[in-house]
Amino acid sequence: MSASEQLGAQGGTLERVFRFAALLGGIVLFAIMILVSVAVFFRYVLNQPILGNQELVEIGMAVVVMLAMPYTSLKGQHIRVDIFDDMLGDVGRFFCDLVSRSIGVFVLYLLVQKAWDKALDAYEYEDVTNMIEIPVWIAYGAITAGMGLFACVLVLKIISQIRHGVRGYE
Repeated sequence: MSASEQLGAQGGTLERVFRFAALLGGIVLFAIMILVSVAVFFRYVLNQPILGNQELVEIGMAVVVMLAMPYTSLKGQHIRVDIFDDMLGDVGRFFCDLVSRSIGVFVLYLLVQKAWDKALDAYEYEDVTNMIEIPVWIAYGAITAGMGLFACVLVLKIISQIRHGVRGYE
């Protein structure tokens, strides 16, 4: 059963939102790859380092990770350690996943609040990076969006999990 089928009728639309965020993260990752390659060439061949290269890579990687995480989780492509799964059985895995997802939603809710406040502060006070003065609220905004979307994925998985029940839980 696909992720959108598990999520119900709204799953297709939500999956497109998550996929778009991941695609945007992939585009940023590709841009970072090009930037790093060009920066290495300029530094070691032309002896001309690119000003602000490190700042762009740092902000870009935060954007990549946070925008890719929701879709990765939706598709179940994240790293999962299942040391105790055989010992717990279907019922134990069901309840452990339910508890861990619920805790994840709560923690992400708190983090989204803090990141949103930080983004607003950075915007209000016009915080910028040191070298090339990139507004840092952009990175905080991407982090907030990524964590918010990830929390939505967890909520949708909890709903789907409860709707399908314990029987045959994987």
